Amino acid sequence: MLAFPLEAFGASDVLQIRTRDVPVPGWGQVLVKVEACGVCGQDIMRRSGKVDRVLGPVIGHEIAGAVAGTGPGLSELRLGDRVASTQRMSCHTCRHCLGGREVLCTQGVLYGEGLDGGYAEYCVIDELSLAHIPDEVSFDAAAIAACAIGTGYHALMLAGVKPGQRVLVTGASGGIGIHALQLARSMGAEVVGVTSSARKVDKLRLYADEVVVAEGGVFDKEVRQRNLQPDIVLDMTAYATLDSSLRSVRRGGSVAVVGNLENKTVAILPGALIQREIRLVGSKACSRAELEDCLQFLQRNLVRAEIQEILPLQSAPVAHELLESGAVQGRVVLRP
Repeated sequence: MLAFPLEAFGASDVLQIRTRDVPVPGWGQVLVKVEACGVCGQDIMRRSGKVDRVLGPVIGHEIAGAVAGTGPGLSELRLGDRVASTQRMSCHTCRHCLGGREVLCTQGVLYGEGLDGGYAEYCVIDELSLAHIPDEVSFDAAAIAACAIGTGYHALMLAGVKPGQRVLVTGASGGIGIHALQLARSMGAEVVGVTSSARKVDKLRLYADEVVVAEGGVFDKEVRQRNLQPDIVLDMTAYATLDSSLRSVRRGGSVAVVGNLENKTVAILPGALIQREIRLVGSKACSRAELEDCLQFLQRNLVRAEIQEILPLQSAPVAHELLESGAVQGRVVLRP
């Protein structure tokens, strides 16, 4: 099979396609014929060596395909089943897993980092990492359900969004942000999208009630001037925007930190949290149950999968360059 194992850190040209044996599923695992794999900002960070500096595994954690082989010990899946994967394999035995919060599993391993991922024709995935794809949902849309859609959904759940509230999303034109806008609106919230680029405003107006263009990550003054203070902020770009997020949220509001692609520290003013009783929460990824919810949202047209480009697997380096250029609104998907 063809695959992109990460063999070196650096620019997009370190991604080299290789021929590998088709893997064999073990206990509780299935062999998935990959039909679509989303390209995430986390992939860029991993390739460039900014996070989890591990070489060897095939990159990619946004995976959808069909069951092409089965190992022993399966309870749910059969050959030919259409499936989408969560981002991680969890242990299923620790207190977090048993409590339904497997994203906090202390033994969890990310597909595409510690385990071979979806930039390949086939990959092996734990059965309990997989959810059935409804017939009405395409492989392309299902591939991005766990990360691009599920990450925002998980954050909204943690923040406790309620109908009638206002939700502000930074990095709103990115893969997670543009779907978070749709999710928040479908939950009955008024939605404000923040973007760094004026050329992305028209697209965001499809899903946001208001759009703010932030220069250098600063938007709190405009938010206050326009009387758009949110009850909840989903901050996808915390390195540049967390200060403005904390300054703009209403008293007693919540700021969920979802992304920080620079992987650098951010200074905050504790007094802002104390005096206005702001709740600051970190948000990681969706569970399998939340992935199933997101697939249902797609089936019911409550969320539309925003996919800007669909490229062949061999064009993985091109996909990375597109993402790094800042020109992508939504997701890029690879098809083996």
